[in-house]
Amino acid sequence: MHRRRYLASLSASSMAAIAGCSSQRTDGPETAGPPRLTVEGRWVTDPDGNPVVLRGVSLADPVWSLEHAEKPEEEYWETFRLATDDDAGWHARVLRLPIEPNSISEAGMDAVVDALDRAVELAAERGVYLLVDYHASKRYDTSSIDRRLRSFWDRVAPRYADDTHVLYELFGAPTEPAAGGREAWRTWRDRARPWLSVVRDHAPDTPIVVGSPAWSSLTAYAAAEPFDHDGLLYSAHVYPSWEPRSWEATFGTPALEVPVFVTEWGYTGAEAAGSVTHLIGTAERWGEPFREWVDTHENVHWCAATFDTRRQPAMFDADWTLPDGDDNMGALVKAWLTDRRDDHRPGQETPLPSDEGSPPTPPESVRIVRVQETRATVRWERPQDPDGAVLQYRVTLDDREPTILRGSKRVVELSDLAPDQDYEVRVTAVDERGLESDPASARFSTLALSSPEAAIPRTPSAPSIGAEVDDAWTLAEPNAVDTLLWTDRRLEITATWRALWDENALYVLVDTDDPEGGTDVFAELYLDLDNSREEAYDGENDLQLGIHRGDEYMWQGYHSAPVTGVAEVATTETDRSWRVAFVVPWTEYDVRPIVGSRLGLDVHIGVRDGSERIAKVSWFDESDEAWENPQAFATVELGE
Repeated sequence: MHRRRYLASLSASSMAAIAGCSSQRTDGPETAGPPRLTVEGRWVTDPDGNPVVLRGVSLADPVWSLEHAEKPEEEYWETFRLATDDDAGWHARVLRLPIEPNSISEAGMDAVVDALDRAVELAAERGVYLLVDYHASKRYDTSSIDRRLRSFWDRVAPRYADDTHVLYELFGAPTEPAAGGREAWRTWRDRARPWLSVVRDHAPDTPIVVGSPAWSSLTAYAAAEPFDHDGLLYSAHVYPSWEPRSWEATFGTPALEVPVFVTEWGYTGAEAAGSVTHLIGTAERWGEPFREWVDTHENVHWCAATFDTRRQPAMFDADWTLPDGDDNMGALVKAWLTDRRDDHRPGQETPLPSDEGSPPTPPESVRIVRVQETRATVRWERPQDPDGAVLQYRVTLDDREPTILRGSKRVVELSDLAPDQDYEVRVTAVDERGLESDPASARFSTLALSSPEAAIPRTPSAPSIGAEVDDAWTLAEPNAVDTLLWTDRRLEITATWRALWDENALYVLVDTDDPEGGTDVFAELYLDLDNSREEAYDGENDLQLGIHRGDEYMWQGYHSAPVTGVAEVATTETDRSWRVAFVVPWTEYDVRPIVGSRLGLDVHIGVRDGSERIAKVSWFDESDEAWENPQAFATVELGE
């Protein structure tokens, strides 16, 4: 069907319902599609019991796409064919077809069903599976969504119940309520259970993909508290807002017991994403690690989003070319589909992996390699005889919930510990079958809490900077920067620093006084915002910020975490003094400040003669190693 004729049919069906339209089709696809899939434990199998893993792409909503196509000659169904064109190098074995509520309300269900009929027929011709998704991103506790879901699935579920290659995704991205973790999952499960019954009553054998609150990100609870329906897979949406260290616990652990289907994943560069920050990522730092992680879980299915030119993250440029570069995901998706094109296909005789056998032996040499007042670092070695690949490690401190790490990681930092307290840490290994070893353990005691070198008071309002110290700054006591690190001539300059904080930022004010006037000086602020006190900068929230007198722009040290465009600086000049204020937002460095929080801090003042540095003084550091070693910073505390 050509795009013009298709749009005409949309217009007609939007204006009036088709008389005698039924929820049941009288004819199926002319070509039989792939065989019906069945859920067996954590695996999806074909009729012969062979494990099947679906890997593919998510398309744009067909109704929306045809209404908003950029070029009249571009046909949606040509895109559909391209995604499954082996000769073109695309080897998708499943296509996700999202149907958005706006398409239903604007074009009408008859138009939606027309598009679905065409998609089901074409998927059968192409020999691929089709995942039909009610693609709403809405609260799931309203009467409106209840009514709309029931209406949609009452129409769609029976229509394709006999099409063996069709799967259903119940509710693409439910949002709120999402607070409370496990409690939110239970609330969602109680709310969604009747909708599942609607679909299952109409389509007894069709596999159903079930999401979760917070845009299908509470997958972790699916295995422990699953729905009481058969034939379910549990969805996950994974974007760069989910850091790699979170994947194993959130999405990998449930995959050891139930089928997990990542129905949306992807990334794009900052320019393409615009203000959609959760999509911003690169192939090197996010895409390749994601592929490596998924491939360690052989039963995880996925659809990359989006096989389109407009819907972000889009795989193609406007002219349907596949862009190169680290910011673009299309080439990675294409290569991944190509590399796995012959793995876990229906009809391929493959033994179903057994969950029987012995668990791994315990991890070796569990030891504490660093102890602080509120932190400790644990390290271990892989089991000598794992009896299978080690998929993850679980680290449990006393009676806390375990920290779950990928099997390639063998070190973890324990945080939020009490000073001068005894602890026991236990580490277990879990293999690819989900079998867990006996624990290996180590005991340690945290250091006693030492007195901070300074206290930073909380301010009710953000302080300003000017020729005079305003009322907010008078809350903080000045600290003399007078520890001489080195010099080759007599210094007349003196300096002090003071600091304030609120829930938004840390504010540091540095004053210098130069009796001779016009000295070429620079100020440096050193911060270890989580007081991790590592021997080297951690790349996350260890900072070295600096500014030269007379400059407007701040610079960062060689080892510092990025500060450009995040931290702010402002300066004021008088005849003999120079004042500089640094503003460092907490959230940019994943820090949540509270009274009693501790951080590392130091302030240095340097003197130059032209381009040559001739002297330097500090507040705390006596070694002049702060530029490379955060342990040289002082410990300060956030006060009232």
